[in-house]
Amino acid sequence: GQNLQEGSLKFNYGVYLSPEVNAFAMANGTIRVYSGLMDMLNDGELRFVIGHEMGHVMKNHIRKKIQFAYAASAVRKGIASRNSTAGDMARSLFGGLAETLMNAQFSQLEEKEADDYGLAFLKHKKFEPRDAVSALKKIAALGSGHSFLSSHPDPTKRAERLQAQIEGRTLSIEENQQNISAGVKAFLEERFP
Repeated sequence: GQNLQEGSLKFNYGVYLSPEVNAFAMANGTIRVYSGLMDMLNDGELRFVIGHEMGHVMKNHIRKKIQFAYAASAVRKGIASRNSTAGDMARSLFGGLAETLMNAQFSQLEEKEADDYGLAFLKHKKFEPRDAVSALKKIAALGSGHSFLSSHPDPTKRAERLQAQIEGRTLSIEENQQNISAGVKAFLEERFP
């Protein structure tokens, strides 16, 4: 595995030799890319995928998922201790903690934030930003029946969104939020000096 320092976080990324098209990150900065995905992408596109996964870590999406999974697990244990039929039902509802975690999907907003992070990562490191768009287009070409696509928002739409950012037609979520809070602050300072 390779190490990469970003802010206070040390990322460790490595490859799983598997034909599966997938990648994931863990809260501790571990990033794994499946060789099936690597075979599809060039180096630049792969950098975007790594940047996207880093985004999930840096934006605390994974920590939120873990907290949610632990809460679900606590509920399950609480029900299980009361009576066995309810316990069996809860077990089948929630599955194991690890399963809950692996299957908990990021929200549309979280995926967009991770895409924004991946694009900003390319720009910041002076890599080609258009690789973000071509990576998503290649993933879109897998077709809708693919397991990766069932767990992620439409990559074609994600590609279009990043293309618009590259062309300066739209802002990232973070830039939008900064603009809104700056606007609110300016408004308040005008009204209540």
